[in-house]
Amino acid sequence: MVFCRACGAQIHETAPICPQCGAPTAAPAVGFPREGEVPAGVKGWSWGAFLLNWIWSIGNSVWIGLLCLVPYVGFIMAIVLGFKGREWAWKARKWESVEEFNRVQKKWSKWAVIIILVAFVIGVLAAIAIPAYQQYQMRAAMAQMR
Repeated sequence: MVFCRACGAQIHETAPICPQCGAPTAAPAVGFPREGEVPAGVKGWSWGAFLLNWIWSIGNSVWIGLLCLVPYVGFIMAIVLGFKGREWAWKARKWESVEEFNRVQKKWSKWAVIIILVAFVIGVLAAIAIPAYQQYQMRAAMAQMR
């Protein structure tokens, strides 16, 4: 049993309104967590928050994630966002449902992995192409000198 915030009468904790005064209670609807609680299915690792940390932070209104822009603190904050980011994103915005939240976070994770893989492939190609081009330039310069 809990007490009504308006009149102080003792009411059942799942009552949507106070039977004495008719004031709405702070009790959540059935199946929804109370204010400040994180529902099942929200907690977990977030690749989007870890890999796209400061961009993800802005997109999900998790402003503490902008600490990723601070040198030396950034790497630690990226790891913290990976572990706690989903919970913070849930608390920072009003979501229609856990399904909508998971759908949006899955898109963040998918794009984070795609962007990192593309950057990796470009880096490998550059590591191969730049030395090959430098050798080509050296051979061309040697051929001109003869």
